[in-house]
Amino acid sequence: MKTVVLTISTLLSSGLALAQAPADTSLLAGAVRVARQRYLADAPESRLLNGVAYGTRAPSYVGGRPFFQSSDPQPGNLDYDGRHFAGVPLLYEQVQDQVLVYGPAQAEPLQLVRQRVQAFELAGHRFVRLPADAAGVVAEGFYDLVVDGPARLWAKRAKKLEAATAGYNLKGEYEERTQFFLQRNEQFYAVTALSQLLGPLADKKPEMQAYARENRLRYVADSREASLTALVRQYNSLSKP
Repeated sequence: MKTVVLTISTLLSSGLALAQAPADTSLLAGAVRVARQRYLADAPESRLLNGVAYGTRAPSYVGGRPFFQSSDPQPGNLDYDGRHFAGVPLLYEQVQDQVLVYGPAQAEPLQLVRQRVQAFELAGHRFVRLPADAAGVVAEGFYDLVVDGPARLWAKRAKKLEAATAGYNLKGEYEERTQFFLQRNEQFYAVTALSQLLGPLADKKPEMQAYARENRLRYVADSREASLTALVRQYNSLSKP
């Protein structure tokens, strides 16, 4: 498999880092711009530019963004059409569940052929395209691999445009809806409560219950993902030979 490697560290030889204060956002924008040019220059045979133009624009009354974490492209890694690309300027559009990439001269991003995207890494998250499972628990699409191991925790991070009428005006907002799934022995389980983990992970049920009590794990809005993550990681730790 051919690998096209691009890093932006050489752009920061002065000692500056991408994770600096907000005042340095222009540095990040410049790095992304150069990254876009370099990865395309290094891979003229790349099949990345065979998608369609993404021209979707939200109405002016809509607040928020349809993209994962940022409306600006960020350097990410991409497994596409059997090849690995590093340092690619990416956007993940969560409403249509599409991966977008910028070409060197396009004002609009290109929407990649989703069936050819195996996985991508963006903002510290690894998204994998999963096929629909036979039981109908998981639909085809991109899922964030939160925990890997004997038991896997997946998150489906989707957004939906919610619009309403306020007097004579329309108001809208992109709302994120995250669903969690446990994968164990190639089978998927939808998770809407901590107790739903105990069935598929029954071989460690007493230890898991004790761990949840000791650490006061709860399935509530502000700690749902953290609690699930901690519990699945604990199971994987207990399952080590």
